[in-house]
Amino acid sequence: MSSKPERQSRADRFWSAFRFTENGRPKSGFGVYTFSLSLAYAAVYFLCYEGAIRLLSGPLSGLAAWQANLFTALSAAILGAALCCLPHRFFSDKRLVLGGHLWLCAYALAVLVIMLVLLGFTPAYGAFLVAFGWFVAPPVCLGTLASALLFKRDHTPARPPEEPEWRKYVNRR
Repeated sequence: MSSKPERQSRADRFWSAFRFTENGRPKSGFGVYTFSLSLAYAAVYFLCYEGAIRLLSGPLSGLAAWQANLFTALSAAILGAALCCLPHRFFSDKRLVLGGHLWLCAYALAVLVIMLVLLGFTPAYGAFLVAFGWFVAPPVCLGTLASALLFKRDHTPARPPEEPEWRKYVNRR
């Protein structure tokens, strides 16, 4: 087990990415941007679920509960993933959307672990897993998969700077 000073130094290193430099700029722009995007994505997914539940509860009432839940969850997850992956077209840094979804994966994993610690392997944890499976897993998995595929398709690594013309004529030993 890690000691308290070691954990504190790891925590300080993590949170230092969100602090500002002397010039007022964030130390890690990528970390701040993806964290902020993840919060916006969580709100989008929440609103998609809210809308899907309000709009689809009546029309799907004739189906079995699991069928209505599956249709509602998939429609909300697909719409949310489409909305959250839309900014990928406009961002010049193609890592941002995937980074935001990776934060959502980290949140989901943290919630799973915390709930396991709080509830243990009890029937209440089983009920939590059912709710987690309907409301958290579909958007996180679908959004991360879609953003990873977009990233793989569109990301081009930064090229090293080209050698200046004058260097071609300098005698190197």
